[in-house]
Amino acid sequence: MAVAIQEDNGLVKAVFFDMGGTLSTQEPARENVVQDYLRSKGYNFDLRRIRLAYLAADLAFYDWAAKIPLAERTEAAYQSLLQQYHRTFLHHLPLSGDGWQEEMIALFRANVKRRHNVLYPDVRPALATLREHGLRLGIVSNWDLSLEAHVQDLGLEPYLDTVVGSLAVGSEKPQARIFQIALAQVGVTAAEALHVGDVYTADVLGARAAGLVPVLIDRYDLQPQADCLRVRSLQELPAIIAAQNEASGG
Repeated sequence: MAVAIQEDNGLVKAVFFDMGGTLSTQEPARENVVQDYLRSKGYNFDLRRIRLAYLAADLAFYDWAAKIPLAERTEAAYQSLLQQYHRTFLHHLPLSGDGWQEEMIALFRANVKRRHNVLYPDVRPALATLREHGLRLGIVSNWDLSLEAHVQDLGLEPYLDTVVGSLAVGSEKPQARIFQIALAQVGVTAAEALHVGDVYTADVLGARAAGLVPVLIDRYDLQPQADCLRVRSLQELPAIIAAQNEASGG
Protein backbone atom coordinates (compact mmCIF):
# COMPACT_ATOMS: atom_id res chain seq x y z
CA MET A 1 0.00 0.00 0.00
CA ALA A 2 1.37 3.38 -0.99
CA VAL A 3 1.84 5.82 1.89
CA ALA A 4 2.73 9.00 0.00
CA ILE A 5 1.61 10.94 -3.02
CA GLN A 6 3.52 9.54 -5.95
CA GLU A 7 2.79 12.23 -8.53
CA ASP A 8 5.13 15.22 -8.79
CA ASN A 9 2.76 17.72 -7.22
CA GLY A 10 3.09 20.42 -4.59
CA LEU A 11 0.69 21.82 -2.05
CA VAL A 12 -2.69 20.07 -1.90
CA LYS A 13 -5.58 22.53 -1.53
CA ALA A 14 -8.60 20.49 -2.63
CA VAL A 15 -9.89 16.93 -2.68
CA PHE A 16 -12.66 15.64 -4.93
CA PHE A 17 -14.53 12.40 -4.39
CA ASP A 18 -16.51 10.04 -6.53
CA MET A 19 -19.94 9.28 -5.04
CA GLY A 20 -21.15 5.67 -5.38
CA GLY A 21 -18.67 3.08 -4.15
CA THR A 22 -16.48 5.82 -2.67
CA LEU A 23 -18.73 7.79 -0.31
CA SER A 24 -22.09 6.03 -0.52
CA THR A 25 -23.17 2.43 -0.81
CA GLN A 26 -26.30 0.38 -0.40
CA GLU A 27 -27.31 -1.54 2.68
CA PRO A 28 -27.38 -4.46 2.29
CA ALA A 29 -24.44 -4.32 -0.12
CA ARG A 30 -24.95 -5.71 -3.60
CA GLU A 31 -22.48 -8.53 -3.02
CA ASN A 32 -24.45 -9.64 0.03
CA VAL A 33 -27.73 -9.49 -1.90
CA VAL A 34 -26.25 -11.63 -4.68
CA GLN A 35 -24.56 -14.04 -2.28
CA ASP A 36 -27.82 -14.66 -0.41
CA TYR A 37 -29.71 -15.13 -3.67
CA LEU A 38 -27.19 -17.60 -5.07
CA ARG A 39 -27.14 -19.53 -1.80
CA SER A 40 -30.91 -19.89 -2.08
CA LYS A 41 -30.23 -21.55 -5.45
CA GLY A 42 -27.58 -23.88 -4.03
CA TYR A 43 -24.43 -21.96 -5.01
CA ASN A 44 -21.96 -20.82 -2.35
CA PHE A 45 -19.66 -18.06 -3.66
CA ASP A 46 -17.55 -16.10 -1.19
CA LEU A 47 -17.85 -12.32 -1.06
CA ARG A 48 -14.40 -11.68 -2.51
CA ARG A 49 -15.23 -13.64 -5.67
CA ILE A 50 -18.51 -11.77 -6.07
CA ARG A 51 -16.77 -8.41 -5.56
CA LEU A 52 -14.14 -9.28 -8.16
CA ALA A 53 -16.84 -10.29 -10.64
CA TYR A 54 -18.62 -6.98 -10.06
CA LEU A 55 -15.34 -5.11 -10.49
CA ALA A 56 -14.84 -6.74 -13.89
CA ALA A 57 -18.40 -5.81 -14.89
CA ASP A 58 -17.99 -2.23 -13.65
CA LEU A 59 -14.76 -1.77 -15.64
CA ALA A 60 -16.45 -3.19 -18.73
CA PHE A 61 -19.28 -0.68 -18.23
CA TYR A 62 -16.88 2.26 -18.23
CA ASP A 63 -15.14 0.93 -21.33
CA TRP A 64 -18.55 0.93 -23.04
CA ALA A 65 -19.50 4.36 -21.70
CA ALA A 66 -16.27 5.92 -22.95
CA LYS A 67 -17.19 4.95 -26.52
CA ILE A 68 -20.73 6.37 -26.57
CA PRO A 69 -21.36 10.07 -25.84
CA LEU A 70 -24.03 10.88 -23.26
CA ALA A 71 -26.35 12.35 -25.89
CA GLU A 72 -26.27 9.13 -27.93
CA ARG A 73 -27.19 6.70 -25.15
CA THR A 74 -30.61 5.48 -26.14
CA GLU A 75 -32.80 3.14 -24.11
CA ALA A 76 -31.96 0.37 -26.59
CA ALA A 77 -28.24 0.98 -26.04
CA TYR A 78 -28.75 0.88 -22.27
CA GLN A 79 -30.62 -2.42 -22.44
CA SER A 80 -27.81 -3.86 -24.55
CA LEU A 81 -25.32 -2.66 -21.96
CA LEU A 82 -27.33 -4.27 -19.16
CA GLN A 83 -27.14 -7.62 -20.92
CA GLN A 84 -23.40 -7.22 -21.48
CA TYR A 85 -22.85 -6.13 -17.87
CA HIS A 86 -24.42 -9.27 -16.47
CA ARG A 87 -22.73 -11.54 -19.01
CA THR A 88 -19.41 -10.12 -17.80
CA PHE A 89 -20.38 -10.58 -14.15
CA LEU A 90 -21.47 -14.20 -14.66
CA HIS A 91 -18.38 -15.02 -16.73
CA HIS A 92 -16.04 -13.81 -13.99
CA LEU A 93 -17.95 -15.44 -11.15
CA PRO A 94 -18.05 -17.92 -13.00
CA LEU A 95 -21.60 -19.16 -13.46
CA SER A 96 -23.09 -20.45 -16.68
CA GLY A 97 -26.31 -22.02 -17.85
CA ASP A 98 -29.69 -21.09 -19.24
CA GLY A 99 -31.65 -18.38 -17.49
CA TRP A 100 -28.96 -16.95 -15.22
CA GLN A 101 -28.60 -13.70 -17.11
CA GLU A 102 -32.33 -12.99 -16.93
CA GLU A 103 -32.39 -13.89 -13.22
CA MET A 104 -29.45 -11.58 -12.43
CA ILE A 105 -31.02 -8.71 -14.38
CA ALA A 106 -34.27 -9.16 -12.46
CA LEU A 107 -32.36 -9.21 -9.16
CA PHE A 108 -30.41 -6.13 -10.22
CA ARG A 109 -33.56 -4.19 -11.06
CA ALA A 110 -35.31 -5.15 -7.85
CA ASN A 111 -32.50 -4.92 -5.30
CA VAL A 112 -29.26 -3.51 -6.64
CA LYS A 113 -29.72 -0.68 -9.15
CA ARG A 114 -28.58 2.57 -7.55
CA ARG A 115 -30.10 2.15 -4.13
CA HIS A 116 -27.22 3.79 -2.30
CA ASN A 117 -28.75 4.65 1.04
CA VAL A 118 -25.83 4.82 3.50
CA LEU A 119 -22.35 6.27 3.82
CA TYR A 120 -19.30 4.11 4.40
CA PRO A 121 -18.22 4.38 8.06
CA ASP A 122 -14.98 6.21 7.19
CA VAL A 123 -16.65 9.03 5.24
CA ARG A 124 -17.75 11.52 7.90
CA PRO A 125 -14.58 11.26 10.02
CA ALA A 126 -12.37 11.71 6.95
CA LEU A 127 -14.33 14.65 5.55
CA ALA A 128 -14.47 16.35 8.94
CA THR A 129 -10.69 16.08 9.39
CA LEU A 130 -9.97 17.33 5.88
CA ARG A 131 -12.28 20.27 6.51
CA GLU A 132 -10.48 21.05 9.76
CA HIS A 133 -7.23 21.13 7.79
CA GLY A 134 -8.67 23.83 5.54
CA LEU A 135 -9.08 21.77 2.37
CA ARG A 136 -11.76 22.48 -0.18
CA LEU A 137 -13.89 19.42 -0.85
CA GLY A 138 -16.19 18.38 -3.64
CA ILE A 139 -17.88 15.53 -5.44
CA VAL A 140 -17.20 14.65 -9.07
CA SER A 141 -19.42 11.76 -10.06
CA ASN A 142 -20.99 10.06 -13.06
CA TRP A 143 -24.57 10.39 -11.85
CA ASP A 144 -27.98 11.50 -13.01
CA LEU A 145 -29.81 14.68 -11.97
CA SER A 146 -30.57 13.22 -8.52
CA LEU A 147 -26.98 13.68 -7.29
CA GLU A 148 -27.53 16.87 -5.28
CA ALA A 149 -30.65 15.42 -3.65
CA HIS A 150 -28.67 12.26 -2.84
CA VAL A 151 -25.95 14.36 -1.21
CA GLN A 152 -28.56 16.22 0.84
CA ASP A 153 -30.30 13.02 1.91
CA LEU A 154 -27.03 11.63 3.25
CA GLY A 155 -26.17 14.84 5.10
CA LEU A 156 -22.97 15.62 3.20
CA GLU A 157 -23.70 19.25 2.29
CA PRO A 158 -21.89 20.82 5.29
CA TYR A 159 -18.61 19.22 4.22
CA LEU A 160 -18.68 20.21 0.55
CA ASP A 161 -17.84 23.23 -1.59
CA THR A 162 -19.19 21.82 -4.83
CA VAL A 163 -21.14 18.88 -6.28
CA VAL A 164 -20.57 18.12 -9.96
CA GLY A 165 -22.69 15.43 -11.59
CA SER A 166 -22.08 14.20 -15.12
CA LEU A 167 -25.61 14.55 -16.47
CA ALA A 168 -25.96 18.07 -15.06
CA VAL A 169 -22.78 19.32 -16.79
CA GLY A 170 -22.84 17.15 -19.92
CA SER A 171 -19.47 15.54 -19.31
CA GLU A 172 -18.43 12.44 -17.43
CA LYS A 173 -15.31 10.77 -16.12
CA PRO A 174 -12.82 9.96 -17.58
CA GLN A 175 -13.31 13.12 -19.68
CA ALA A 176 -11.21 16.05 -18.52
CA ARG A 177 -14.02 18.61 -18.71
CA ILE A 178 -15.93 17.37 -15.66
CA PHE A 179 -12.79 17.74 -13.55
CA GLN A 180 -12.07 21.18 -15.01
CA ILE A 181 -15.55 22.34 -14.02
CA ALA A 182 -15.00 21.18 -10.44
CA LEU A 183 -11.58 22.84 -10.27
CA ALA A 184 -13.00 26.15 -11.46
CA GLN A 185 -15.82 26.00 -8.92
CA VAL A 186 -13.44 25.67 -5.95
CA GLY A 187 -10.74 27.94 -7.39
CA VAL A 188 -7.72 25.65 -7.51
CA THR A 189 -5.48 24.32 -10.25
CA ALA A 190 -5.30 20.65 -11.21
CA ALA A 191 -1.83 20.40 -9.65
CA GLU A 192 -3.33 21.45 -6.31
CA ALA A 193 -6.03 18.79 -6.21
CA LEU A 194 -6.58 15.09 -5.54
CA HIS A 195 -9.44 12.99 -6.85
CA VAL A 196 -10.51 9.88 -4.95
CA GLY A 197 -12.59 7.13 -6.52
CA ASP A 198 -13.11 3.39 -6.73
CA VAL A 199 -13.08 2.79 -10.51
CA TYR A 200 -9.62 2.79 -12.08
CA THR A 201 -10.63 3.66 -15.64
CA ALA A 202 -12.94 6.52 -14.70
CA ASP A 203 -11.37 7.91 -11.54
CA VAL A 204 -7.65 7.22 -11.84
CA LEU A 205 -7.15 7.57 -15.59
CA GLY A 206 -9.60 10.46 -15.79
CA ALA A 207 -8.06 12.43 -12.93
CA ARG A 208 -4.52 11.80 -14.13
CA ALA A 209 -5.33 12.91 -17.68
CA ALA A 210 -6.84 16.12 -16.28
CA GLY A 211 -3.72 16.81 -14.21
CA LEU A 212 -5.05 15.88 -10.75
CA VAL A 213 -3.41 13.36 -8.44
CA PRO A 214 -5.52 10.17 -8.54
CA VAL A 215 -6.23 8.14 -5.43
CA LEU A 216 -7.88 4.73 -5.71
CA ILE A 217 -10.07 3.75 -2.77
CA ASP A 218 -9.79 -0.04 -2.63
CA ARG A 219 -11.52 -1.06 0.60
CA TYR A 220 -11.45 -4.79 -0.15
CA ASP A 221 -7.93 -4.95 -1.65
CA LEU A 222 -9.21 -6.02 -5.08
CA GLN A 223 -6.79 -3.94 -7.20
CA PRO A 224 -3.26 -4.34 -5.78
CA GLN A 225 -1.79 -3.91 -9.27
CA ALA A 226 -2.99 -0.30 -9.60
CA ASP A 227 -0.22 2.12 -10.58
CA CYS A 228 -1.36 4.93 -8.33
CA LEU A 229 -1.78 5.87 -4.71
CA ARG A 230 -4.17 3.29 -3.24
CA VAL A 231 -5.88 3.48 0.15
CA ARG A 232 -8.09 1.03 2.02
CA SER A 233 -9.83 3.75 4.04
CA LEU A 234 -10.58 7.42 3.45
CA GLN A 235 -9.21 8.06 6.93
CA GLU A 236 -5.73 7.52 5.49
CA LEU A 237 -6.06 10.69 3.42
CA PRO A 238 -5.49 13.42 6.05
CA ALA A 239 -2.09 12.07 7.08
CA ILE A 240 -1.01 11.53 3.46
CA ILE A 241 -2.02 15.06 2.50
CA ALA A 242 -0.45 16.59 5.60
CA ALA A 243 2.85 14.86 4.82
CA GLN A 244 2.73 16.08 1.21
CA ASN A 245 1.98 19.65 2.25
CA GLU A 246 4.72 19.65 4.86
CA ALA A 247 7.19 18.37 2.28
CA SER A 248 6.04 21.15 -0.08
CA GLY A 249 6.57 23.82 2.56
CA GLY A 250 2.87 24.33 3.28
